[in-house]
Amino acid sequence: MEEPSVKIGLRTIKTGLSVFICILISIVFHRETYVVAALTAVFTLREDMINTLKFGKHRVVGNTFGAMFSIVAIFLFKLFGDGKEVQLFIMPLLIIFMISLLSHFGYQEGTVGACATLLTILFMIPETESYHYAFARVIDSFIGMFVAIGVNQLLPNRKMLKDLEKQLKN
Repeated sequence: MEEPSVKIGLRTIKTGLSVFICILISIVFHRETYVVAALTAVFTLREDMINTLKFGKHRVVGNTFGAMFSIVAIFLFKLFGDGKEVQLFIMPLLIIFMISLLSHFGYQEGTVGACATLLTILFMIPETESYHYAFARVIDSFIGMFVAIGVNQLLPNRKMLKDLEKQLKN
């Protein structure tokens, strides 16, 4: 009977290290939460630097759009009221418009984060904290993205290890 083998690769280690650093930064700087920074690091860190930069940029742009659209939604709720009927029509329209803009600017991969940010700010954060949370979420996205990019840049990847192995053989 063959025992299952669990492999821990470089990307897995980098991801864990990125989450550790995001949590540490949040603790040291007394951030309210480290969830967004850690999630951004997890979503951002990819197999190579090109994809890491791409996904990091999409994540930050998506979260920024979600935060900005939450501010628009808050304004519209103050203008028209925030009853269920108003939410029923405004929220889908804002999401459609936001996704269309993200797609137009080439940030399709940021749509899930944008929608999650928008919906979280509006429906899970107390109204008095919405603006603060929107700003904090964008800052935390930058923290997570920069941590993932830094870790991916500083630690070796599979290609670097293969090149080193070839050099050692020669």
